[in-house]
Amino acid sequence: MLNTLSFLESALPQFLDDLATLVNVDCGTFTKDGVDFCGDWVNARGQAWGWDMEYFPQRKFGNAYLARLRGKGVARILLLGHLDTVYPKGVAAERPLRQEGNKLVGPGVGDMKSGVLVGMYAMRALQLAGLDDFAELQLFLSPDEEIGSPTGKKFYMPLVEKADAVLVLEGARANGDIVSARKGTGEYTLRVHGHAAHAGVEPEKGANAILELAHQIIALHNLNGIAPGVTVNAGIISGGTRTNVVPDAAQVKVDVRAVDAAGARIAHDAVMRLAAQTQVARARVEITGAFNFPPMAKTPAIAFMTELAKTAARELGFEIQDQATGGASDANNVAAANVPVLDGLGPIGGLDHSPDEYIARDSIAPRAALLAGLIEKLCARRADLVALRK
Repeated sequence: MLNTLSFLESALPQFLDDLATLVNVDCGTFTKDGVDFCGDWVNARGQAWGWDMEYFPQRKFGNAYLARLRGKGVARILLLGHLDTVYPKGVAAERPLRQEGNKLVGPGVGDMKSGVLVGMYAMRALQLAGLDDFAELQLFLSPDEEIGSPTGKKFYMPLVEKADAVLVLEGARANGDIVSARKGTGEYTLRVHGHAAHAGVEPEKGANAILELAHQIIALHNLNGIAPGVTVNAGIISGGTRTNVVPDAAQVKVDVRAVDAAGARIAHDAVMRLAAQTQVARARVEITGAFNFPPMAKTPAIAFMTELAKTAARELGFEIQDQATGGASDANNVAAANVPVLDGLGPIGGLDHSPDEYIARDSIAPRAALLAGLIEKLCARRADLVALRK
């Protein structure tokens, strides 16, 4: 394996300066100017490093960006990341990047400004080492992953479909694990239509939508475990107007998750059937929604990539494990296209989306070296990987 770790360790001061530049800018999904600032920074750095750069201008969300290195081999490897965060305007100024012992803390530092830079620095390490055993090594950065990549996936899915492997740059788990499987996620809205009436004078003329909603929420939660790994959570409820009015409308927003496509189908069908199972006379239930992130199951090809990653880590002097997680990412969309994908390849960290979001400083160079080593191994073992996809 190429010795990229020494370069990455020597480049750590520059990496940290770059990380502060990206973290200390408000980049919420709907803060287009901040997302574009970071994308333009990546574009300029890529050009300075001699990469082929392309961007895809957008009106509503930030622009999407693509970096390419062309080689002399046949493998096509895609690194996939995102520029947006979940934080509103003003947070970057209130809580700029800071160091607390070995922790680097700041909005979006783990999810995923450090992952973007790990992808860039791994590519740079391979470039300087002279590895060109690929047809193309690409880095695509989405502007709106935090809301499901409605814009980003229009651009990255054509790249995914041509790729031999995709490596997603979300952070490693807090214990250092990479991610080899993710639950699929569905979002559903259940609306109850009742009939209003005076709650004191003639309640019998009403149909209480909130009461029906209560029955429906219990029924929803009874779907937990309807297939292995299926979870259902009623997360947001609303309804009613005044205490003396029998409510004629109420609704609940529901999160549904499944570990595989079969479970997703079972869960979806079970949720939709609840519309016909009303308990309150004359109440009507309307249900809309679907799985917006398909499940990412650990296929034989993903298991093969996982073992390559473990070997690459071992050669660098440390051990890693893999795990399944309940959260979704762009990796779910990749898996749905039957393209092998690994996730959690950014630095070690945790507490994403919170004021204490962090990464471990001493994990940056090893994780970038791990990514570079995995890319090298995927290029060398492309034929074996392709065979497992058939």
